[in-house]
Amino acid sequence: MKKRKVAFLHVSFPDGGAERITMDIINYISSFNYESYIFTCNLESEKLPTESLNSFKPLLLPDPTNVDSVENADFIIHSLDKNEIDIFILPHYELVTLSYIRSRTHCKIVFAHHGVPLWEVENELSIMKRKSARNFPKKLEWHLLRYPKYKLLGKFEKKYLEKYRKIYDTVDAYTVLCDEYEKKLISKLGVQSENNKIRVIHNSERPVTEVNLNKKKQILFVGRMTYADKRIDRLLKIWELACSDLPDWELVLVGDGPERATLQQKAVEMELPRISFEGYSNKVGEYYSQATVLCLTSTFEGWGLCLTEAQAHGVIPFAFGCSAGVKEILSPSGVNGYIIPPFSIRKYARSLVALLNNPSRIKEMQMNVIQKSKKYSTEAVGLSWLCLFDSLFVSQK
Repeated sequence: MKKRKVAFLHVSFPDGGAERITMDIINYISSFNYESYIFTCNLESEKLPTESLNSFKPLLLPDPTNVDSVENADFIIHSLDKNEIDIFILPHYELVTLSYIRSRTHCKIVFAHHGVPLWEVENELSIMKRKSARNFPKKLEWHLLRYPKYKLLGKFEKKYLEKYRKIYDTVDAYTVLCDEYEKKLISKLGVQSENNKIRVIHNSERPVTEVNLNKKKQILFVGRMTYADKRIDRLLKIWELACSDLPDWELVLVGDGPERATLQQKAVEMELPRISFEGYSNKVGEYYSQATVLCLTSTFEGWGLCLTEAQAHGVIPFAFGCSAGVKEILSPSGVNGYIIPPFSIRKYARSLVALLNNPSRIKEMQMNVIQKSKKYSTEAVGLSWLCLFDSLFVSQK
């Protein structure tokens, strides 16, 4: 039987959560007569286990400085044809030359959206709000004039909707992370609720073979330290409110990014006790193994892989209910984690203190979150991808 062939595009590989999901898909479908390829500008093979390197064929783009160059597009077209690739998948990256590639290849194309639909609008507004906070006149102008104008007129939304519509019209399938994201896209794009290209496929979570339930009194953050989306400054304020009621607990932050130095300085200025900035780590499993809870304080978060990672390790996750994806992972709140009303620092701190001073509740919830993580197993999610691929092959006939 002829192998089916699938190719993925990543600017750099591996580089984060999206790349981990791609490897999960590749590893799963390899048992079902699939052969996988990865187009990339930068292959960091030292970050991959040997068995992962052997599970796909890398296709290095000739222009590493600009993934959107015509030279790279021509290389992709040639490679898709030469290797007889059936399905080309773009995990989250909006390739500028996609229409050009579409017109010159016969393979099926899938766009995998790994975030909240139209998250870019909130990102732009957040950046502008931060800039306006530098002095009082600009702050006043933002609240009275600029923010209402952008919200009411939908300036940013119109700009990004055009991009979304172009991608939707170009591809054969468009995946999103949960049902609410599907409904939002159907509404915003004005497509039929039935027989459209949108498919719901969750991000996968790898099982943990030996879960340590004898945890330390640690509160954990794991992620990239950026401002507009992650807002880790909120976590510092939460710790400021909660630390005196949790004298035996410590806050451990794992990750790097442009905000790290600012956050470390702020922690010093706030005189926060028992706080540790660990920097980047490729062994986050060791931190999950020790921590009791994970705290996320994002403004927007499409799915939050760290939430399901925490659950799989028996770590109880807290997050603001900033998206449908976050709510789906942690629901029901108080059973599979805690969903805090956005963006109440005080309610977050109170909920954290209440749980951490209740050892029996912690033990009960540890078992709950481990069970919830199994809903997103690589087998369940991999099967969803196989079903999508099968539907694309059927449509070819």
